[in-house]
This record gives sequence, structure tokens and C-alpha cells, in this order.
Amino acid sequence: MTLTDHNPYRMRFTPSAPLPDDELYERAGAGRLWLDALAPRTKSGTKGPFGRARAYARTAPVTHLVLEPGTIRCWINDNTGPAPASRAYVPQPHPTIHIPVLDHGQWHDLTVITRHLTDRFARLSAEDVLQEITSTGARNGIHLLPTLDQCRTSCSCSSRSALCKHAATALLQVARYLDTMPLVLLLLRGRSPVDFFAGLQDPDHPSLHAPRHLPSPPATPAQTAHDQWERVAQPSLPPVPALPEQPTTPVLAVVDGFDGRTLADLAAETAQRAYALLSALIHPGTDTAHTAGNLAEAEWSGTSPTSRQLPTIPLQQRLRELQEATGMTKAELAQAVRDWGLGG
Repeated sequence: MTLTDHNPYRMRFTPSAPLPDDELYERAGAGRLWLDALAPRTKSGTKGPFGRARAYARTAPVTHLVLEPGTIRCWINDNTGPAPASRAYVPQPHPTIHIPVLDHGQWHDLTVITRHLTDRFARLSAEDVLQEITSTGARNGIHLLPTLDQCRTSCSCSSRSALCKHAATALLQVARYLDTMPLVLLLLRGRSPVDFFAGLQDPDHPSLHAPRHLPSPPATPAQTAHDQWERVAQPSLPPVPALPEQPTTPVLAVVDGFDGRTLADLAAETAQRAYALLSALIHPGTDTAHTAGNLAEAEWSGTSPTSRQLPTIPLQQRLRELQEATGMTKAELAQAVRDWGLGG
């Protein structure tokens, strides 16, 4: 098996070799504990619920196996043989097994009753640690190993049996997986191994505290909320600051390539316009259109500072000054003008 996806709450494996049936059923490991809990061995010699699926599971072309809290998903590719003559689509079996997870109280109790074994766990293998946790929990009524009656299986195949050969194959593959990584059983039952062992070390670990479920606010239609907002008295706006007697002329930094006097006149005119608009807003009786018209008339008559100070400069001289100021060639400058005209 190759682990292709590993995070604390999901394990994705790609089985690459046939399932070692004899080894899986004879060795005493975490996989054996898993199978004995699902289908305890009897002295009568009957094959049990996995007997009919063992031959299929031994060579089943399993492509992926995903383990998540309470869920086992398995993908099997049965199209490994020659294609059928009809070339009809054959759905691939995709068994899913749902296993109930332990609730928060059970995990809390299991952490408390195994906390005294923390130092012992540090000297044991993962397989022995799992056996200690399962046996300690079972003595206190907390069973980590599920029974077959607790498993709810579903598959895309046409079998009507409670446990089809594809779902049985998935459970057998999990046993193989547990032989490699025994502590993943904790994940299947609802708690990441990282969180469980962190709870053993830290009694105040967040995983030991029940999650808080805050009640959802009641749903309110948008029209009702708008009507309620309209009926509520709105707070008054802060007072408007007093308008200065005259607009302040801004102090400009020196810009290479541009006449300082021209920039000062442009800034002064902008301040005049802003002052006129602000005056009209603060004093509603002010005629904004009249103020703006006076400014426009001043520009047209040449009495505006800007219009009065701007000399007539030939076009070629302006282009040369722009090139010197920007460091652009004539072609680059022309392209910039075209881009500006297109809104770029």
C-alpha cells in the first residue's frame, strides 16, 4: 500500500499488491483484532461472513482506499479483463461503509482512563498501544473495535446481500491497513490520533472540551429588516467644520520637466473650485451653478490665473519637453497618448 494523501482527518491509500490472505488471517496484529471484532472466529469451522468474499478479495483490483471519521470508501476496477463485445458501460463497484463514531463524552472518558498509561505508551509499539487502548476502553464500556452489525454498507453493484463481496473486500483492506498503521482505528472512530495523544499530555487540550453550538439568529426577510431600519431614529451627523475665509494655496514640490509657476496656478485654481463647492454645501443658499459659472467665465475671458499664466507654446516644443520629462521616445509617447484616449 502507498499512502497518497495524509492529513489528520483523512487517509488515502493506493493498494499496489494482492492482498496477502494467509498472512492477514494468521498473524496476530491490529488487522486481526479488527477482523475478530467484525466476525469472531468460531470452533465450528464455518467461513463466516467473509468466507464467500475471501477468494475475490485476494486478487481484487482495488485502486483507492479512503479512511475518514466514520467512513470507509473503496474503489475497485473490475474492467481489467477483455472488453465485452457489446462495449456497454459497466459501472465500477464503489463500496462505502459507515461506522458510528464515539461521541465527545466517550472520547473524553477514554482519554481520562488511559492518561495514566502515557509513560507506558512511549515504550510500546503502535500495535501494542492500540491493544492497550482498546482493552482499557472495553473494560470501561467503551468499545473502539466495531462489530459487523454496526457497519452500514452500500455499494453500486447489483448484489442484494447485506455484505457484498466488494464491501467485504473494503473491510479486509482496512485490516491490511491497520497492520501497517494501527492507530488509524482512532481516526475511523472519530478522533485524530494527534488530537487523542495531545489530550493525554494536556488536560486542557481543545479536543477534550465539548464544542459550543451557538444558536443561529432568526431569519428575517429583507423587506422587514428595511422597514425596521426606517422606523429607527438615525443618529445625527457630526457638525460641519467652519469654512475658512479664503482657500489655502497648497505648497507643491518641485517636479522636473514642469514649470513651477504653472503648477502653482493649477493648484490655486483647484483650491478655488473646491472652496466654492464646499461653501455651497455648507451654506445651502449659495448658488453653486453661479459660482461655477463665474469660474468658467473667468477662464473664457482670460482672467483666470491659469489661463493668464499659460503662454502659447508650439506643439513640437511641448513634445520635446514631454520627452525630456518622461524619458520616452516619440513612438512611445504617441502610443501612450493613444492608450490614454482609449481609457488605458
